[in-house]
Amino acid sequence: MKYISIASLLVLATSASAFIPSVVPLRTSVSLDAKHANDKAAKKANANRPRKSRPSDINRKPTNYPTFVKPPEYTISDN
Repeated sequence: MKYISIASLLVLATSASAFIPSVVPLRTSVSLDAKHANDKAAKKANANRPRKSRPSDINRKPTNYPTFVKPPEYTISDN
């Protein structure tokens, strides 16, 4: 029984050593591996948006919506 437990411990130790890197890397920072930074979502969407090429699109003014007066929520009554 003692030999089986020693043998199983030896097998476990040899299989665990397969996951340990044999050479220590010179750099521990992962961020140094990127050659070019990627654009984030808003910057990428702005870069890929369709350009206004027609004069009617370039000179278009914003829409004038009518002003809306909100009615009062509560009315005070004298009863």
